[in-house]
Parts: sequence; C-alpha cells; structure tokens
Amino acid sequence: MPLSDTKLRAVRPTGARVELPDRGGLSLRVGASGAMTWTLTYRVKGKGDPGEGRVARLAGPKCRMALGSYPAMGLSEAREAALAARRLARDGIDPGAAQRAQAAAQAAAITVADLIERYAADHLRRNLRSAPVVEALLARHVRPAWGHRPVAEVTRGDLLKLLDDVRQPRPVEVRTRGRGTFTVDRGGAGAAAEVRKWVRAMFQYAVEAEMRPDNPFAGVRNRDRARPRDRVLSMEELRAVWTAACATPYPWGPFYQLLILTGCRRGEWATARWLWLDEAWSALEIPAEHYKTDRPHVVPLSPLARSIVAALPAPVTGDHLFSSDGGQTAIAGFSDAKAALERLAAAYYGGPMTPWVVHDLRRSMATHMERLGVAPHVIEACLGHVLKGVAGTYRRYNFLPEKLDALQRWADTVRETRTLTAAAA
Repeated sequence: MPLSDTKLRAVRPTGARVELPDRGGLSLRVGASGAMTWTLTYRVKGKGDPGEGRVARLAGPKCRMALGSYPAMGLSEAREAALAARRLARDGIDPGAAQRAQAAAQAAAITVADLIERYAADHLRRNLRSAPVVEALLARHVRPAWGHRPVAEVTRGDLLKLLDDVRQPRPVEVRTRGRGTFTVDRGGAGAAAEVRKWVRAMFQYAVEAEMRPDNPFAGVRNRDRARPRDRVLSMEELRAVWTAACATPYPWGPFYQLLILTGCRRGEWATARWLWLDEAWSALEIPAEHYKTDRPHVVPLSPLARSIVAALPAPVTGDHLFSSDGGQTAIAGFSDAKAALERLAAAYYGGPMTPWVVHDLRRSMATHMERLGVAPHVIEACLGHVLKGVAGTYRRYNFLPEKLDALQRWADTVRETRTLTAAAA
C-alpha cells in the first residue's frame, strides 16, 4: 500500500536498512541510524543497451536517484519531485545525471574559505570549547593557502605541500596595542600535526555536507607525532616569569599569575566567569561543561590568589574575569601575549630561556609541589585529574582541605620568589 503521513510519523529505526515503497518507483530508505531519504527508481527511455533487445532498449536501464531527506521533504513534495523526474526520464533525459551535474556545479562554486566558515558555524562553535583555537589555526595556515580555491579541486598533494610549509617555523611580525611591535615564530611540527588533524576533519564534513564526493585526506598519516613533554621550569625561571607577569598589565599579567599559582590549564582561567567564584572569592568552581573531564572542578584560592582576583577590574558588559571588552567575551591572542611575556621574562632572567609552553607552568607546579612534600594523590587532585582506585572513591569530596593546604604551600614558595626578586631589585 502507498505511504501516508500517518505511517511516516510512526517509522522508527530498526538497526538495519529498510525500504518503504510508495508508488511509481518512489520509496523511503530508512538507514540503520534512523536517517530517512527519499529515493526514486526509474528508467530512461531509449537509453538501453542495444544488445538487450528492442523492448529493453526502449524502456532504458534501471536507475536510482535520491530526491531529498525526510522530514525536510514531505510525502507530497517527494511525489511531486518523483513525477517531475519520471517526466524527464520519459523524454530520454536522465534526471539523476542532471542532478549530479548540478551538484558538481554548485560544489565547484564553493571555496575553501566558504568551507572554513560553514565548518566553524555548523560544527566547531556548537561542539568544541576550543573552537576559537581551531578557527585561528585554520585562518592562519589554511585560508591564506587555499581560501580562494574550490573545495572540489583540493588534492592530497596540496595537503602534503601545505604540511611541509607549516613544518618550517617562520618569523612573523606582530603589532600590539601598548607593547609595540615584535617578532614571533609561527609553524613547526606541532602546528603541522594540528593542521593535518583539522583539515582532515573539515573535509570529512564537506563530504557529509555533499560539497564533494570524497575526502582526499582520509589516508594521510601523521608524520609529526609529538613526543611527551617533560619541560619543568626551575624556580629561577619561574621567578623571571612571575616577575614579568607582575609587571604586565591586565588582562595578561594577572592571568599568568593565577596560572602559576593554581596550575590550571590555560583555557580554564581564560574562560573563567565571575559567577564561578564563591561569595568569599575563596574558590573557583569550574562547571562540568567547561572542564576537560566533564566533571566540576573546584580550585581553592590561596590569599595571594584571592588578592589578585580582588584587584581585577569589575565587569561592564559581561561576566568574564579576563576580557578585553569589559567582560563580554573571553580573552584571545594567547600567542602574542606569551611572546611579549617571554621577552620581558628574558630580561629578568638575564638572557633567553629554554623554550617553554604555557602547559609547562602546570607541570612545573606539580613537580615543585612534590619537592615540597605534597602527597601525589593531592597533587593529582589539584591538577583536576580523575583519580583511580581507593583515591578515586574518596575523591567525591574533592580533597578540598588537602588541596587548599598544598596550594597555600605553593603560594608561599612563589611569595618567597617575589620577595627574593624585590630584594635583588
């Protein structure tokens, strides 16, 4: 029997692909995941194989084409589309071929710059907390090289060439407000690995969005596997970074001070909001949806950390602690800010420091806490790691007293660093 709207509303996925016939070759294909697509089976008049006989030749070969997805295309719309396609087939025109030619023409008009914007809007900003970082990566390395090119024309060789270019660090001149102009290195093996990862994902999105039939980068392997980092800043190096942060104005100076004092990840303070602080500003509670482990994490604040928070400017247009527009949006421009901090830290250190990344501040705090005699499970709790075994069972109360004691001991060590620096000055 033909389909009806009532029957369609009752359709449920069964875990296997199912064909629900309507009439005139029209059917609804229900995928294993529940996706529903209208398809049409038809014959193109006069396009049959001459060797199959006169009747088969006149009737034409049996073909199938997709008309649209349900429920975006309803039953009546699908029947109208099927009728129009069958009319073309009776006139000797293959509607499927015409559809594919139109899709190819539309795909040829879509540039990589268009793809980047659609990928960011439809996927990154909806699903990733790190969306601004990925967008910046694509804008820095992919858009300048491919932005003007049609998505359908990009090849595997283009990606291999792009990765070779990204692997070579190059100096870039950066202009900032209030700090002048300075040069930073952009690129390297780590950047190449990230470019490969996100370009592959973006072009898979292009396939799913029917911008091109295949992903040319599906088989491109990662040749830039990062080695586990073990960089730990010495107390002399931390002294230089801490002093540089103290001399740097809001938002970046207090931001780096709190990273040093709490061992949080960069994004945790960068996206922190005033509402995450308790009434006494004695702790920062990061909600589960903003934390890496998808569990809430409480960061006790030592008196030194609380004094830094208390000195932050009051929000005007939003509730972000660290912002360049009155709290409306979180801070951005991490690479430029760190480059400026490194230049200032080198002046206090007496020369260039061994290269370090922001995450090394977190590792350094953990390492020096161990030197101070803090228990390993307490260090793990301070870092927000999910504890296993018996420790994980008792982690339900988050070791708050132990964490506060450990962070206070660490703050006292940093305070001694500040005192030594002031005495030296």
